[in-house]
Amino acid sequence: MRPARRVLSLAAGLIALSSFASGYYHWVFFANHDGPYSPVRAKFDLNALPNNTVSYFISDQSPGPLMPDDSFAAVVSQIRLAAAVWDGVASSALRLKFGGIATIGTPQSAPGIDVVFDDNMPPGLLAQTRPTLPDDLSSVANGAAFVPIVRSRIQFRRDLTANQQASYYDAFFLTMVHEFGHSLGLQHTMTSGVMSTAITRATTKATPLSADDVAGVSLLYPAEGFLAGTGSITGTVLLASSGVNLASVVALSTSGVAISGMTNPDGSYRIDGIPPGQYYVYAHPLPPPQQGEAYPANIYPPQDAAKNSFPANTGFDTQFFPGTRDWAQAELVGVTAGASANGTNFYLQGRAGPAVYNMTTYGFLGAGGQVPVQAPPFVSGTRAWLVFYANGIIANNNQLAAGLNVSVIGGAAQVEPTTLQYDAGSGGYAMIVVDANSVSATTPTALAVTTNNDLYVLPSAFTVVPSAPPSISSVNPSGSDAQGNPLAAISGTNLGPNTRILFDGASANILSANPDGSLLVSAPPASGNHRAAVEALNNDSQTSSQALGSAAPPWFTYAAADNPTISVNPSSIPAGTDSMIVITGFNTNFVDGQTVVGFGSSDILARRVWVLSPGRLLLNVSANASAQPAITSVSVASGLQLATLNAAFQIASANPAQMSLRVPILNQATGLPGAPAGGRIIINTSGLPQNLGGWRLTISDQNANFQFSSGQIIAQVPSGLSIGPAVVRLISPNGDNIPPVLMQVDAPPPVIAAAMNASGAAIDAAHPAHPGDLVTLTVAGLFDASATVPSSSVNVNVAGVDQGAVSVISVPAQPGVCLVQFVLSSNVTSGQQQAQSVTVGISTRISAAFPIAVAAI
Repeated sequence: MRPARRVLSLAAGLIALSSFASGYYHWVFFANHDGPYSPVRAKFDLNALPNNTVSYFISDQSPGPLMPDDSFAAVVSQIRLAAAVWDGVASSALRLKFGGIATIGTPQSAPGIDVVFDDNMPPGLLAQTRPTLPDDLSSVANGAAFVPIVRSRIQFRRDLTANQQASYYDAFFLTMVHEFGHSLGLQHTMTSGVMSTAITRATTKATPLSADDVAGVSLLYPAEGFLAGTGSITGTVLLASSGVNLASVVALSTSGVAISGMTNPDGSYRIDGIPPGQYYVYAHPLPPPQQGEAYPANIYPPQDAAKNSFPANTGFDTQFFPGTRDWAQAELVGVTAGASANGTNFYLQGRAGPAVYNMTTYGFLGAGGQVPVQAPPFVSGTRAWLVFYANGIIANNNQLAAGLNVSVIGGAAQVEPTTLQYDAGSGGYAMIVVDANSVSATTPTALAVTTNNDLYVLPSAFTVVPSAPPSISSVNPSGSDAQGNPLAAISGTNLGPNTRILFDGASANILSANPDGSLLVSAPPASGNHRAAVEALNNDSQTSSQALGSAAPPWFTYAAADNPTISVNPSSIPAGTDSMIVITGFNTNFVDGQTVVGFGSSDILARRVWVLSPGRLLLNVSANASAQPAITSVSVASGLQLATLNAAFQIASANPAQMSLRVPILNQATGLPGAPAGGRIIINTSGLPQNLGGWRLTISDQNANFQFSSGQIIAQVPSGLSIGPAVVRLISPNGDNIPPVLMQVDAPPPVIAAAMNASGAAIDAAHPAHPGDLVTLTVAGLFDASATVPSSSVNVNVAGVDQGAVSVISVPAQPGVCLVQFVLSSNVTSGQQQAQSVTVGISTRISAAFPIAVAAI
């Protein structure tokens, strides 16, 4: 019998019905109602997820009707891109993986995320998300570290013509990212991040997450080193000597970074995950609930273990620390990595509620400045009108509220004096003229709005950028590449080798950036006659679609071709086992790095996929030991091409006597998946007898020497094997059915030949490296002589501390040799001069340690 479950829901609404959600917040529980108040948060249990990976599943009940030129394949590609945003947060240990097209509601034992299309939701909402939690919260009173999310449900409307929800609009993509955030355990924020509602959101498709979004998910699922690299601010928020519950406290840096937290019932707060720097800190109340909402800011308040809620207190004014409404009079609070700035306390004044709230801003961009763009980018050195609306800024007689004043916080821009005015005929908007100053990097810019008796802060009202946005004027077919992918010539402005080109939600590969500013790209795979919207994204957070408004984007139409289909072998594995699978495609174009496989159930996980050809895949899969017998679908997505085989795969009943090899197979020297020919590997197993006398292990059908102890096989990879996937089989004398699995045969590891300082001297005891020094490693065999490797893909480690490679330079006179440069981190060592070691690697190929001397700090 299944335990009862409870569902919490958050929704993304239209502007008329949306609320602001203030301060970063999770679903929080306390052990009791009287304190002490130690938050217990709801999140996925990483221990219940293989590889810390939660799978998401897209309903086979596809949306419709769709907007003109839209398609289900395009919608799926944007969903995958939105999930990849959260999957790519390096400071979070949680990973997201495409689980395939699925029949939602099929019984599953492992946690997961379901994406459905259903018009059964309140009027005005675009989407809503429901994390399901255990109904019994007694574990919270008994000291549980967290409340596990059992499953999450993301719901979009089935009729996507309602409110013009085209998958190729940036706003729809950001709504998808927002809903995935809810599914992971994040409530709303009012720091202009993607977890803000649509009114205050200032992120873009090019940079969808703010620092607050990153901090929110990283605090739930912290990766190693996250907390050590960030700092904290703590304090108490009091009103008439009593603690204020659910006050939002925001740390706003002088460079535009905003990180926030919420107070506990006793008024205490702690903001973690703050990047080092100087911060203004302010406390403000949550805005009142809007139509259809039950709570202020649509934030579910915390509960105790008996499900009694702690309601929000909203009856106070907004203040900067240490007690002023003038940001210019506020004190900056310094934050350092690994430390806490304590005692940032607030003593607030009571009032009925916030005087100003729910602020949205627009600039007019595009041809002739006719397209309204929310939270607009303003180019350095330009002068522009900023139009804005908020509750409380306009009096009943269509005049500005008494004492209304607007100022820019920080030095990225300023408001021109005397330009604040009511925009007559606009229906309640005001406007100001903004002068954008010179900046070297994209800078979110906050506004402070004051009235005679209150303050409101919008952390990112607009962004100051160094240069103009990208634009696309034409997209034309230009033949095909060696793999049969179509090529496209893209013309426009502000395009370059670092521009990211999207066809719907799939990235194109830039082959060349031409002198005339155009790009030649290899388009991602797609089915015949697919029509893809093309968009350019630049690193400065700007996109080519921002200034299009409701105008159609540039399109690219693929040539006619037969629909792709697939077959799967084997088509069944028992619960609790790992196995290799072969997928054969017909009319498919599987591309390495763009191909993912899902089995329509959180009880089956594709652990790794190898692309052998456009029509053949090999993969390792794992079946959950608790899985019940079931028949599932198999889906393969490659770029924009999607092939699904319904009722194609069976999870058989668990066999208590089943023997299994476990993946991934690890390199004994590095602990990473993949080993070179001649290297030694570790294979974990289950169900094997203690004595394997007479058993054989083969790798690519060659016998491999091995030892077996405590359920673990240590084996040597035969010499002469080709680089790539190799089939590993354990063969018993009795002919037991042990599913084969795959391992990666790597090229030999790189070799460090020398380490030099900036003067070209070898780093040794007489010439030690100092923190901050540029170190150059001479490395052989890091990559193929013909390859071009970005420095971001090269791993350098000194004494256990990762170093960022700043450049990788080939040595023309020595094929296969390169120079890897990095700046030695101050975190490496302290005290007296020490002998240390450095390693360098790419992916799973890590060099042996090379000795270097590091001077004292």
